[in-house]
Amino acid sequence: MPLFKRQRGGVTSSQIVVADLKSGMIDTDLSAVSSADDTLPSAKAVKAYVDTEIAKENELSEMNDVTITSVQDNNHVQYDGSTSRWVNREFIDFKKIGSPTEPAAEEGRLFVKQIDANNNALAVRIKKAGLTGSSMPVVEITSPGCVCECGSTDGAKDPTFDFQRSIMIVELYCGHSYEMDIPNLRRIQ
Repeated sequence: MPLFKRQRGGVTSSQIVVADLKSGMIDTDLSAVSSADDTLPSAKAVKAYVDTEIAKENELSEMNDVTITSVQDNNHVQYDGSTSRWVNREFIDFKKIGSPTEPAAEEGRLFVKQIDANNNALAVRIKKAGLTGSSMPVVEITSPGCVCECGSTDGAKDPTFDFQRSIMIVELYCGHSYEMDIPNLRRIQ
């Protein structure tokens, strides 16, 4: 069935081809798009436009809630609740929480654990030994728990070992430090 029927003074062919169109009606590159709706885009122009728009979809900068500036190696994208925008940073901020929800198999969750009103520690809740729920361990990475003779429970820095004197040195955040003799220490070849 023909697309158009032959009529007096009307269309004389069963299809419209480019030659039937007035010169300039086909916009081949979308560089000067008419605002009067009097041109048709070519397939090449449409494809170029769609490809460009798809590429933009994959760029964070095309989102309207993003402020990406001075991107450097190892930057991270993070949501900033104070500005309601996604931003790039060279560090990761963690929310202070008691403990995150249980991670799935072979996963861990790094977070800032609130120890008390004055102290926090970097910690990991990690799936380990098939444990689930509250039995899943929370491992503190910083500020090992300790109680000083002054009563402070602020924690301690990582201990260091003085091999020349065979002592372990523990410095507490309250300002006190302790030395522990480690006798019978032998070097293994």
